[in-house]
Amino acid sequence: MKRLLLGITLALMGYAAQAAGQTPASEALMIRNVTVVSADRPAPLPGVDVLIRDGRIVQIGAALGEHADQEIDGTGRYLTPGLIDSHVHVSHATGLRGRYTPDYESLYREYLDQAPSSYLYFGYTTLIELNAEAGGREAFEATSPHPTLLDCSQGIDLLDGFMAADLPPGRMAEFFPNYLYDPSTGAPLPAGVDPADHTPEAVVAKVVDAGGICVKLYYEQALWWQGERPEFSLPSVDILRRIDQAANAAGLVTLLHATTPEGQVMGMRAGIDILAHGLWEWPDIAYMAPAVPAEVQRVLEEEARAGVSLQPTIQTLRNTASLFDPTALQDPRLNKVLPPRYLTYLKTGAQAQRDDFLAMFGDAFASQPGATRPGTMLEATIDRYERQTAWLDRNGANLLFGTDTAVGGPGWGNPPGLNGLREMQDWARGGVPLKTIFEAATLRNAQAFGLDDQIGAVAPGLKADLLLLSANPLETLDAYDRIDTVILGGRVYDRQSFSAEEDNER
Repeated sequence: MKRLLLGITLALMGYAAQAAGQTPASEALMIRNVTVVSADRPAPLPGVDVLIRDGRIVQIGAALGEHADQEIDGTGRYLTPGLIDSHVHVSHATGLRGRYTPDYESLYREYLDQAPSSYLYFGYTTLIELNAEAGGREAFEATSPHPTLLDCSQGIDLLDGFMAADLPPGRMAEFFPNYLYDPSTGAPLPAGVDPADHTPEAVVAKVVDAGGICVKLYYEQALWWQGERPEFSLPSVDILRRIDQAANAAGLVTLLHATTPEGQVMGMRAGIDILAHGLWEWPDIAYMAPAVPAEVQRVLEEEARAGVSLQPTIQTLRNTASLFDPTALQDPRLNKVLPPRYLTYLKTGAQAQRDDFLAMFGDAFASQPGATRPGTMLEATIDRYERQTAWLDRNGANLLFGTDTAVGGPGWGNPPGLNGLREMQDWARGGVPLKTIFEAATLRNAQAFGLDDQIGAVAPGLKADLLLLSANPLETLDAYDRIDTVILGGRVYDRQSFSAEEDNER
């Protein structure tokens, strides 16, 4: 059922692309004498030809004699699947806040116009949006070409859950109309609302109707909240289990936003398919604690034994750390993924975010044992989490690649596309092998979301979303910044055509 729904979704997306003038390639494309690197193979396959027709891979073999309308010499290069980022928020713009600039609308539009190309510049041909916002898909797909964008529809929370705590009183139903009602929390339904419309089964049905391929849920305890925390409810294990069962029966994948031991245990008990984010928040544990406390280690060991699927999204933490990193906006690759005016804004007006962050969280940092500068303390936390991620990989967890681009918190460290390379670097720093990183960003993601009969590998029958690189990603992370060519549904694009600098020149 899940594969049928996804096949229909992808077919409809292809029709929409054709209507927009982005017709699938009908001419044959041959890539000659290339090394295929694909996670479904035990080792790279050197010196082969790859034939593509009608946007699909048709044949792989040595010295294929078939005629092709277009040929590419792949000598000395590596052919991989296009990358998959399974945790994005395409309506968010890194570091952009209206209170820091009078040019918010124009900057936001420039960002949205460039972002699809920025993902392609770094090889991301498929994205999965976990909390779709109204108009987000339309804005993203207004740029051509663009990565394939799939989503979970809008995220699901309780009527009186954490998401409601961040909204004006009584406005949850307006902002999250497909909310989940749990009578055990005591939150009254709005007048005239039928409880049957907000059961686990009903909310899942609405996600299906909206074309979602997954269901995003929340178990946010907000341990980071400064001052008196607002009142909000958390979902019970029973209601999470009901949603998981209803979603899986409909062919959908479930994800749970959970960053605490309690939240991740709840996800495992409920049978949730994927934990979104890692175990960042340890109650009553100092930022710079050098060792993992026993109660947290027990949760990690349970996750490893269960082979839990988890999106670490380390760059979510590094986004905050970017506030205190003077080199964060000096990376020359930012010129490839952000419009010039936008980058200027980040270096000027956006800098006020640092003082605002310290006004809110400065006392919390200062109260930590052995307190130093916030940036140093954040780096210690991130280093601990990077090593924790590698430990989970070594001990049986199933890491999936997602970046949380562009997380809505303060900072400017989540630029589209480039954020993926940075996430890979985070994993590698902690000790995750290059093979795992490659698998997580291709075949593992495709398998986890039921897309592996369409994408995620270089194999006959799959969609020709491919990358030609001048280095082997199983040997160096630099390979992901040495992309020569991006192939989308059989159409060939020079990587540089996606650069923000190229767009500025035009």
